[in-house]
Amino acid sequence: MLDNLANINGLPQYIRIRESIRERILSGELVRGEKLPSEDELAMVYGVSRMTLRQSLADLIDEGLLYRKHGVGTFVALQQFARDHTVLRNFIETSKEEGLNVEEKLLDARLTSAKFQVARALNLEEGDKVVCLKTLRILEGNPITIHEAYFDHVKFSDFLEGNIEELSKDLLAYYESKGYKVKRGIQRLEARSIENDIAEILQIDESTPLLYKERTLYTAEGIPVEFLYCYNRGDLYSVTINLTT
Repeated sequence: MLDNLANINGLPQYIRIRESIRERILSGELVRGEKLPSEDELAMVYGVSRMTLRQSLADLIDEGLLYRKHGVGTFVALQQFARDHTVLRNFIETSKEEGLNVEEKLLDARLTSAKFQVARALNLEEGDKVVCLKTLRILEGNPITIHEAYFDHVKFSDFLEGNIEELSKDLLAYYESKGYKVKRGIQRLEARSIENDIAEILQIDESTPLLYKERTLYTAEGIPVEFLYCYNRGDLYSVTINLTT
């Protein structure tokens, strides 16, 4: 370990230590979710003061590679998934293109009556029949997102009769096959406290932040196609938005 540090000449000690720990994380030597040795132990291994070591760790915490649990210790952060919300793209295909291992688990698929918010978003009457599709998305073995999508049963009456697990992997393609090509969406994001049932499915405790999303998808003609409730793990999921002038 100290030999590796010697290869980075002319840099302050805290930077050399920081880069050494970063390399160990990215190479997989330090496993995601693993607890690091104590600061005293690490300072002894690297042959520096505890203050110098803390400066190295602070940079990696700011970068998101490490995180601290008060009274417990410092841990290697789980890999974050940064989603570009400026473009409507298939989640599974996008993840695979980025070399990530992604799965989708079907939680629920049923015919139900549209409640007020769903009916309003889909331009239906309250109580009209809609399909409810609830899925869990798993990234690199970690449950990351619950999708609860609603769409008009009249427009998509054969959905529940098909191979739901396959159709759910690319709903945009399914909608288009029925003559409803999605061209735009409106969504709202907010931070929320997590509910017990959501925490259980996402395998996190109730202190973990939740990134909540509501979204309505439309055709080019302005026809609403889908209304979605989305629950994302705040410790693993981030949003990227392109801003232009």
